[in-house]
Amino acid sequence: MNNDKDLREALFDVHKRFGTPTTFIAHNVGVSREHLSRWLHNESYVISDKLKTKLKEFTKRIV
Repeated sequence: MNNDKDLREALFDVHKRFGTPTTFIAHNVGVSREHLSRWLHNESYVISDKLKTKLKEFTKRIV
């Protein structure tokens, strides 16, 4: 995954394929559902590189 768009698409894919709620993803990476949801739905919202790494690792584990 090279950018935020790719990461968002990967997370939406996990949600579609497995029905994984945003709450479950957020809990597994250590942020609130609201924080993650804002980033997923608003491309101008910024998250840390550390969180991006955790999200990438989550998508690799689940898929």
